Amino acid sequence: MILPMASLQILGPRRLLPDAVALLQREGVLELREAVGARRAALVPTGPGLADLDAALRRIDALLASLPRAPAAPSPASLPSPGTPAFDAALDALAARLDALASRRAALQAEATEAARLARLLGALVPLRARAPLPARARALGLALRRDRADAALPALEREVSRLTDGAYDLRSSEAGDEVAILLAVPESRAPEVSALLLDHGVGEVRLPGAVAARGPARGAVALASRAGEIPRALEAIAAEVREVAGAAWTALSAARRGALSARERLLALGRCGETGHAFVLAGYALRAAVPRVRAALAEAFAGRVQALEHEIEDLEAVPVVLSNGPWLRPFERLLSLAPLPRYGSVDPTPWLAVFYPLFLGLVIADLGCAALAAAVALAARARGWGGSAGRDAAAIALAAAAWAALFGVLFGEAFGELGAQIGIHPILLDRRRALLAFLGVALGAGGVHLAAGLALGVWSAAREGEAREAIGRAARLALLGAAGVGASAVLGALPPSALRPALWTAGASVAASALAEGPLALLEALLTAGNVLSYARLMALGAASVMLAEAANGLAHALPGPFGVALAVLLHGVNFTLGLLSPAIASLRLQYVEFFEKFYREGGHPFRPFALA
Repeated sequence: MILPMASLQILGPRRLLPDAVALLQREGVLELREAVGARRAALVPTGPGLADLDAALRRIDALLASLPRAPAAPSPASLPSPGTPAFDAALDALAARLDALASRRAALQAEATEAARLARLLGALVPLRARAPLPARARALGLALRRDRADAALPALEREVSRLTDGAYDLRSSEAGDEVAILLAVPESRAPEVSALLLDHGVGEVRLPGAVAARGPARGAVALASRAGEIPRALEAIAAEVREVAGAAWTALSAARRGALSARERLLALGRCGETGHAFVLAGYALRAAVPRVRAALAEAFAGRVQALEHEIEDLEAVPVVLSNGPWLRPFERLLSLAPLPRYGSVDPTPWLAVFYPLFLGLVIADLGCAALAAAVALAARARGWGGSAGRDAAAIALAAAAWAALFGVLFGEAFGELGAQIGIHPILLDRRRALLAFLGVALGAGGVHLAAGLALGVWSAAREGEAREAIGRAARLALLGAAGVGASAVLGALPPSALRPALWTAGASVAASALAEGPLALLEALLTAGNVLSYARLMALGAASVMLAEAANGLAHALPGPFGVALAVLLHGVNFTLGLLSPAIASLRLQYVEFFEKFYREGGHPFRPFALA
């Protein structure tokens, strides 16, 4: 149902406007609208403005995006009010701490990478030096070349070193990961020239950190390995500190963000209020049931100085809509959400969707086996929480459809087609495999009832809104639909032939009444209403296709003996089950939106968005 709303006007002294707006935001029951009959309020409370709050929100969002999600701290510190200098200073301090932690982490990661590289190079250079002891007055240089450059660079390097040292050198190389480690021994007197040559050609020397270099290559390699083992522990300590900061900051920043959004909404709300020289006026819509709560809160806070007046609703299209249905009906609001909301004061079709949508699905499926399988899938999805709240609603709709499918499966005697006969299930109402015309009659009868319900709702809705001509026209089409049903039943023998004449007279009178009420075009609308019933023949077609596919699956199991035939039958039943979920779901939805809603549905509503804390 659509809950009744109230149009409220809040009046009070002009100086109390900010306090009244803050109170209404805390209560969260009023949707504000532009006040009419007074100039827009210019009173703005002291504190941050919109620009300050927008800047604070941008900074908060940037910090939240940079923080890892972490468990909330037991007692996180709060931040100053957003948009104030103290708040900016607190965010600066937080950002500086996070930047310092990030810099330390980056430095440690770079050190770890370099330490691993140096350890690899030393691991290759130390054996080279052991195999080639340095001559007296010689200097050893450790070099590193990328492996992809070594083949071309090494010969050229050796020729230049030989030229500078007159052949008095020793060069040895060994692979070290993606680099080549080179041990070059040259006379002490030529070492500066060789170093300059290496620098000019971009050949990097292996230079150890000062504390490590003093220990020599062999001990330096051990020291590097030890340091490489310490770095992960240091990184984990930084990560723990970041998590600690994030745990405290995330909660505080989230609270500050909500506060900034709430303050921003208060400022925007002030701009929608009106004022006179001494008073303010604030207007909006609230649930009628919440009006006493609003008045009680105003009386307690302002001791009668601020009053809430209720006015008659004039513009129905401006009133927000709140749907309220029981737990069994609420999942079907998901189906209604695919269409625009109904206008306030019109009919909520959710209860009718809860009846007819699963009924039509069940009429098409109409199989005990498929109903049990659909119910099992829906229950499993509900138990595992698949799809969140939307998944729970879809599971509830599926269970309702499965219940209807089980009922029709009993009436038609079907369980995976003719397999039901083997467990004692026999048709009670009709056998869809052989009585296609009777099945068509059931589908058209269900469609006629569906359309009659829509027209009856249309008559009630039009009469309630004082649209007499429209109410008479819809009542005439409803009578025409009933007369057509009675006449068809009399022709087919379901009713006595004597019922045909009154049905024809009723049909003629209905057409005349429709034309008088709504004009000549109403004749075409009346004929289309009777023709709309034929749209429901698609339910028979889909159901017949489903039962025939089940028969084909069972036939394969008999025609192909052994496990191969059974496997094909199971596969085809699975295909039939999947098609039985998809095609009827779409067809039934179309019948609701196109055939049913057209008779009474008035769109144009918008959801209720109360002015509340963020």
